[in-house]
Amino acid sequence: MKTPYLIAGIGCILILAVVLIAGCTGSSGTTIAPQTSAVPPTTSTTVGIVPLFTPATPATEPVTLDGSITAVRTVYVNSTANGEIVTIPMGERIVVRLKENPTTGYTWNATAAKGLDIYSDNTIAPDTALIGAPGYHEWILSPQAVDTYTFKAVYYRPWEEPKATDDSFSMVVLVTKD
Repeated sequence: MKTPYLIAGIGCILILAVVLIAGCTGSSGTTIAPQTSAVPPTTSTTVGIVPLFTPATPATEPVTLDGSITAVRTVYVNSTANGEIVTIPMGERIVVRLKENPTTGYTWNATAAKGLDIYSDNTIAPDTALIGAPGYHEWILSPQAVDTYTFKAVYYRPWEEPKATDDSFSMVVLVTKD
């Protein structure tokens, strides 16, 4: 009498294992073409800055009066630039990309000093179909004048008070003449 139940139980476990393995390693059937920005990443010799990625969403480029697009050089940073001084010439932008998993309730809350405009503030979904996988939070920063600015972000649950133990990111942006 126990044999049919045992065989049925083992069969269900095997089917479940096959479904889980196929879901973790298979494709969802949807192909997403990578998007690139009209402005290629540039390298910099400043510590902590490396071209790590192409923006997931192309930023709208400044347009001149005649309708042509002007080139804007962009410096890309991630968590390795935490606590660093990032030096850029006036007219360049900075893209800050930090890992974020809003499914846990945690999100980045960023602030920039006056004169360092947050040109874009986006959440980028993970490039996987796995539920709960982390994505990124991305800010495009645009300085308005030659000066020194700060950019700070705290990773916490918005309905809770920020704590000293919450992850944080900060950098100083030093904007120089060309």
